[in-house]
Amino acid sequence: MRLSLGIPTAPGRRGTVWWVRAALGILGLAALGYALFGFLANVPPAQLIGVAAWLAVALLVHDGVLVPLTTLAGGGLSRLTYGLGPVQRGIVRGALLVGALMTLVAAPLIRAQQVLQPTGPGSGANSTVLQGGYVLALGVFWMVLVVAAAVAVAAVGLYGRRSKVRKTRP
Repeated sequence: MRLSLGIPTAPGRRGTVWWVRAALGILGLAALGYALFGFLANVPPAQLIGVAAWLAVALLVHDGVLVPLTTLAGGGLSRLTYGLGPVQRGIVRGALLVGALMTLVAAPLIRAQQVLQPTGPGSGANSTVLQGGYVLALGVFWMVLVVAAAVAVAAVGLYGRRSKVRKTRP
């Protein structure tokens, strides 16, 4: 089956798009080969087993945990955003994706801060490690994100209503 991009080409003649795709494919394979060679040249054989195990666990966690959770979240989100238009649903989904990614980045920092900086007398906490208020910053980030997404959804809704109203007088 041949995919058409709407660009007519003469029979037996390859168009520019085909050549660009081929060049990008070759460039991608070359970069992949270079990275693989560098990896195998610089990682000791004993660590290759650990890397392979880590990749296998990452694959299991992704396919066994993350994909089902995001599928369920997407289904629930479809029900929650039923009355919204497609652009508004995209804004809500985009905001939730950005928030989830930021939480994923901040969660290890918050946990490390709890572990590395115990409180109390004689704790020997190092005040130079993980100085930020990560919980507060994440909370403020989510607040700003929710407000920005709500404003964007409302603006798109108002613009959509306004553009549908036709003037009856010239």
